[in-house]
Amino acid sequence: MGRGGPANPGHRSAVSNQAASGRLVGVVGLALAWSQVACSTTYQPQHTGRVGVVVRHAAPFYVKDGREVPIGPFGGDLESLVTDTPAAVAHARKAHTQLAIGVPTYLTGITGVIVGIAVLSGPVGWVVIGVGALTAGTGLGFMGSGFSHATDAVNIHNDAASDISPARVP
Repeated sequence: MGRGGPANPGHRSAVSNQAASGRLVGVVGLALAWSQVACSTTYQPQHTGRVGVVVRHAAPFYVKDGREVPIGPFGGDLESLVTDTPAAVAHARKAHTQLAIGVPTYLTGITGVIVGIAVLSGPVGWVVIGVGALTAGTGLGFMGSGFSHATDAVNIHNDAASDISPARVP
């Protein structure tokens, strides 16, 4: 119609879709920013000779007497924090070894499963999927055992720590 006729509804929906899209980008950006700020701990363990765990910028760290060591996928340098407790050192070494085997084994297995599903077909694909799943399961076993040994290393060291006074609650 002419000038006094109804507005083009297609124009209105395009404008409202652009505004909604802009709001969505803003909300997602804000959520990501807050998630990076929110993924950390504020409590700093006291200098008691014990090993604790804190989270800084969404990454876990071991902490002992103010020294922070990143944990990472292979368990970090836990051994250096528990050197004064031989039983804990043995568990820390075993944890590092098992995680160093388990993480790449798991990733290799998952890659095999993905390749078997996405690329290969027929009996060969099923064999690749099966071998990949078995490999991933083995990697998960090593990772679980490594995590258990890291936990044991921390607990054995902390039980042997000379200062047994409980930490104050902030």
